[in-house]
Amino acid sequence: MSETATAKKRILLGICGGIAAYKAVEVAGSLHKLGHDVHVAMTDAAQRFVVPRTFALASGNSVLDKLFPPDEATGEDAFPHLYPATRADAFVVLPATANTLGKIAQGRGDDVVSTSALSLPEHCIRIFCPAMNVEMWQQDSVRESVRVLENRGWIRIGPDSGLLACGMTGEGRLSEPEEIVKRITELLSAQQQLTGKRVLILSGPTREHLDPVRYISNPSSGKMGRALAQAAAAAGAEVTFVSGPVAEGNLPRGNSITILPVISAAEMLAEAKRHYEAADIIVYAAAVSDYRPSAYHDKKLPKENEALSLPLEPTPDIAATLNANKRTDQIAIGFALQTHDGPAKALEKLKRKRFDGIVLNALDALGGERGSYSWIGPTAPPADWGTLTKPACAQRILGQAIKLLNRK
Repeated sequence: MSETATAKKRILLGICGGIAAYKAVEVAGSLHKLGHDVHVAMTDAAQRFVVPRTFALASGNSVLDKLFPPDEATGEDAFPHLYPATRADAFVVLPATANTLGKIAQGRGDDVVSTSALSLPEHCIRIFCPAMNVEMWQQDSVRESVRVLENRGWIRIGPDSGLLACGMTGEGRLSEPEEIVKRITELLSAQQQLTGKRVLILSGPTREHLDPVRYISNPSSGKMGRALAQAAAAAGAEVTFVSGPVAEGNLPRGNSITILPVISAAEMLAEAKRHYEAADIIVYAAAVSDYRPSAYHDKKLPKENEALSLPLEPTPDIAATLNANKRTDQIAIGFALQTHDGPAKALEKLKRKRFDGIVLNALDALGGERGSYSWIGPTAPPADWGTLTKPACAQRILGQAIKLLNRK
């Protein structure tokens, strides 16, 4: 990691009221020692666990501990909900409590942390690190807040599983400070590294219709594609996002993201062809149907009491077709979902389709919030990334793509 990539950044930590708040002191101190300009905002509840002066000493800056400033405050000090939030390169909520997650998800601001979340600039990386009792973490309302934030591009770190302060055992522990600092550093190092670059992402499933209402498809949700698009946009890229049919909430959002909806594999190939040449990075995250009905019926076929024989034919191989014309200065990343012999089959696919790298994922990733992933390059041994959320995996994929692009 170069020094320029991790040059001094302004990081705002939003500390919430949880027993794990003491771990956030180490996060603040470590980021400060790395040379970043670290600021801390604390809810009233957080100050019941750690006094503001502790964070002031760890961060090297005074702490925002009140929503309303003293009467004598002037200049930026009179607007604690705006400064330093409006200039933040990264905003990290930790420990992210159920209460604060709900506020931010609903766009409410009634303390200096939640109002800061409403004041962040577009380029700011938004991170939350949940920590709470296992029963609280499993509540539908909490999970909904998490889904809302991740859909908006927030990046979640944790929680981990283990013994909790309340005496229970389960998921809900704040991730370890060193892991949080490592992830923040990785995210900041990728920030704006794709400025001036174009990224083409193929995402979601395709549908191969038999008639107007029946089709062949798969359960791909488009969540990985969405995470990749938002990560690329956060890194400064102009993103062209070609997507098969997915839920509206699984589409990415951002001023630098252009969404092009398609239905079938043939339509996806045709749309991607229009943008392939201009792309610096191409990521094939779509789950393309391998076969389509040989004949399309323009009227719904009636149900018969006899077995139906359905002739199928292969769909076009999108990656192989496009990458046949890949330039030496372009990077192409593929995906491989295998049930057995994964590394060998993924490596063969990488070579056959001229990928620069390929992500091997297991069945648990299909349609889910997280999955098991490995990274495979043309020469190095496979790197097992373990189980990751899709936003976390997307960051790693973009990190690999940036490294490959810098070597061209």
